[in-house]
Parts: sequence; structure tokens; C-alpha cells
Amino acid sequence: MINIGKTPLIRAENIEKILGIKKLYLKLEGNNPTRSKYDRIAEVIAKAAQVKKKNAIIIDGEKRLLRAMNYICQQENILLLVPKYKNDNWKEKIVDKDQLIDLSGVKKNDLLEVLKNLTLNNQAFLVDENSYKQLSLIAYEQIAEEIHLRYQGEIDSVFYHSDVETSYHAYQNVFLKKHLLTGEKLPEIYGSNINNNQVYPEENLVVIDDALLVEATTLLQKYEHLKVKQKDVAPFAAFLKSLRAGKISEGRHVIVLDTARSRININQITDFSTLSKNELVDYVDNYLDQYSDSKTEALEAIELAVENGYILTASRGEEIDGVLVIVHMGFEKFIPTYHLAYIGINPNSKGRGLGSELIKEAINLTNGNISLHVDLDNKNAKRLYKKMGFAHVYDRMIYQRTEK
Repeated sequence: MINIGKTPLIRAENIEKILGIKKLYLKLEGNNPTRSKYDRIAEVIAKAAQVKKKNAIIIDGEKRLLRAMNYICQQENILLLVPKYKNDNWKEKIVDKDQLIDLSGVKKNDLLEVLKNLTLNNQAFLVDENSYKQLSLIAYEQIAEEIHLRYQGEIDSVFYHSDVETSYHAYQNVFLKKHLLTGEKLPEIYGSNINNNQVYPEENLVVIDDALLVEATTLLQKYEHLKVKQKDVAPFAAFLKSLRAGKISEGRHVIVLDTARSRININQITDFSTLSKNELVDYVDNYLDQYSDSKTEALEAIELAVENGYILTASRGEEIDGVLVIVHMGFEKFIPTYHLAYIGINPNSKGRGLGSELIKEAINLTNGNISLHVDLDNKNAKRLYKKMGFAHVYDRMIYQRTEK
């Protein structure tokens, strides 16, 4: 199962203290499978090809886009074909040689005709500049929708990396539609650009320099412990510039980071050699707090999960900050085969994306054939599960004997 999107939206509390502001949130697109927002675009392109009943896709682009396309096409059993021009040897590190179309000897005036013929001969879906803009618009709207779903009507600004002409319109469209339909607050949308190399006009464009990129990278890496590259922190650098220019007021501000991801390690426990049964029970008991079961119940679930299920731990360093226990229910059709028995996060690490990452891995391991129970008053958990694709289907009732 491909699990793209629904990326963590974490609060940057450490940077808030340094900057003297409140409610700064980071959308971590690097938590997608190939570590960038391009997974979203690749998924939309693959769906477009499938709708048109095409078994192949012809597309060119930068490394991260082609890497995402290769991943999606492998998952969906679609043939990916990539044009190769002079000095394009780097593409051989991303796709197999038989996926490359050698166009090094084709004249520029003949290129379009050659690509059209290749498209017909391979029953392929050709992604040109115009179709890429249209399809990437959908992907950016998905990001905006996820942000809106989390903080409906309570967002004051959104900063993103401006890389295609349609990116501003994608964010603007989503929030403007919500504003017109419900009257909720319309946030300011800011694009970011490095050293003014924009080739098209765009509203609210913030141009930043290399010095600001260095500062932004340091803040994200040192104080929020994110994995991020300097060239990809432009939206946060744009926020810093706007803040210092007095353009940012109190409120909730969201920064979309195209490749940033949390330093979360997910490990599967297959025996009790590294962690004992009692240690795992203690993690479950402590991290679930008021929603925990008895230790006897937790122990039984952990023993079953090791034999026929999954136990996952999440950590941002040496300490375990999250634990998830999945048991096999013994059914194939009657109810979902797997049941998410327990998921608990260290209170000091909540809001860092650990829960989302654990659930994503649980969905992947079980191919989505999984159920869970949630306490009726646990609103935060319900919100997270709904965001990750779970739906409320029925209420669970347990017989409780009463003594007369």
C-alpha cells in the first residue's frame, strides 16, 4: 500500500521561544516515501495515466521528481520512460537504462514530434510542461487541504516554496473557497524564492538570500532536530524575513517544507532480546497514561504480537518515545485481520510526528487490513486516526457483569 500525504504538521515550540512568537507550525513533506513533496505530484500523474488507461508514462524533470515517479510507477506497475539528453548521465542512477529514451541526437525543432510518436508507440501518457502545471496544482491543493483540516479558520499565514507558476493559485484556491463558503478567516499566502530567480510573476513573493538560508537551516536543525537541506528551507527563511520586517502579527503560521522530515527511527521488535516483555509493558502503561489497560492485559497483547503480529518503537534519539502493538485477530474476512491494540507516545514528544509515523508503518505492514479501538472522550486520538484514513464504523460494547 502506498502511503503518501497526511504528513506531520508539528509545532516548532523551540523556535517560537527563540523568536518570541507563538503558534508556529511546520508541515514536513519529507515524511513522504521518497522524502519529498514530489511523491504527491507523482501520485497524481500516475492516477491521471490510469484514468486514461495508459500503461506507460513519459516524463522529464529534476532528480527528486524522477525518483518519486520511479517509486510510484513501480508500485502501480506502470512503465516509466525518461528522455535522456546530452549530459544526462545522472539519470542512470535513478532509473534503469532500458527506461531511458536517448534523445541526444534529436534537433530541438523535431523534439515535440519525436515525443508524440514515442507516446503513440508506447501507449504512454506524456507529461509536458502544461500538463505538469495542471497536475501539480492538484498536489499542492492536497497540502493546503490537510493544513485547513487541522486548523479550520484559525490560520493567519502560510509560507511555501514557489517552484511552478500554479503553486500560489493552489494554496489560494483552497483557502479562498473556504472563506467564501463559510466566512472563515482568509490567511495570507506567501511564496518564497531564492536570490530573485523567479521567471514568472507571483503575488506575495518573498525573495531571500543565502545568508538567511543558512540561518533558517541552523534553526531547524539545531532547535527542532529536523533533517533538512539548506536549499529547501526557503519558506522558513521567508517567514523570518517577513517577521523582521514587521509583516507578521500574532496568530497561527504554517511553513510548508518540501523535504524536511523529523529525525524519527521506526524499529520492529521481533523478540525480547533488546527489550524485555516488562519493559515494553511499562512503555505502553506510561505512554497511554489514563487510557492504559492493566499490565496483565498489555502483557498478553505484547506476547501475541511478537508471535503473530507487530511491535514497533519510535525514537528521535537513543530514548524510545513511542510504541505501537498490533495483534493478529485470526480472521481474513469477518473483521480486519489485524488490530491496533496499543499506541502510546512520550508526552514530551507529542506533536513531533511520532504517532503519524507509527500509524503509517502499521498501515503499510498490514496493507491497510487493520482496525482499532479508541476511547469515546479521546478527541485528539480520534482526530489523528481520522486524518490517517480510519473511519468510525461501529461502537464496541463489552458485557460487564453486575453483582446482585
